[in-house]
Amino acid sequence: MAANATSFELHTGVADALEYLPVSGATEYGKGETIYGPTERPNRIYLVVVGTVEISQLAGAGSEVLLDLIRAEELFGESAFLDIPLGSERAVAIEKTKLMSWDVSEMEDLVMKQPRLGVALMQILAWRTGEFTRRIESFALDSIEQRLARSLIRFSERLGTEEENGIVSMMPLTHAMLSRYVGTSREIVTQYMIRFRKRGHVSYSRQGIRLRRDALRAAFD
Repeated sequence: MAANATSFELHTGVADALEYLPVSGATEYGKGETIYGPTERPNRIYLVVVGTVEISQLAGAGSEVLLDLIRAEELFGESAFLDIPLGSERAVAIEKTKLMSWDVSEMEDLVMKQPRLGVALMQILAWRTGEFTRRIESFALDSIEQRLARSLIRFSERLGTEEENGIVSMMPLTHAMLSRYVGTSREIVTQYMIRFRKRGHVSYSRQGIRLRRDALRAAFD
């Protein structure tokens, strides 16, 4: 799997964290099952062992913004460190998923005993903060078409597998999911995805997305 520089920073932080995290019991979640939601304060830090988790944020008027997709060997749930009664974050398994987890109090004890774990967690948080900053800049400066193209590139770098012919294949991402990530309607995402397909940049079905990433990057980066 190809990884850009920022993805490498994330993987380095997670790898360092895993050196100091003890093995915990694993919990399985079915497709569409909620791991935690806005009506309950998360109190655990999670590691994806198998599967993919969608992290979203409830916004105004009942809308929901897709923050990120968390894949195998990545951590999530850091909002549990915030001392607030309830949040607006939701974590949902988008396929059959297995998670390990640690209670926040246990994580705090581990960080006290293993300062390098704290540094690794800070690296992960810094990476995510940088990603959110880039997305905010994109919302301010880029057209919807550019945002969609760059979102596909980003997902392919983190979730994709390179094939011999230079095409990157990745899991299916619905147009509704992409619209919540890009910040537009499903209909507009469909319009641009059809345009990308006609240009030969992408092909997609219920089985997955195949992306000519270099061509898409050359057109929009």
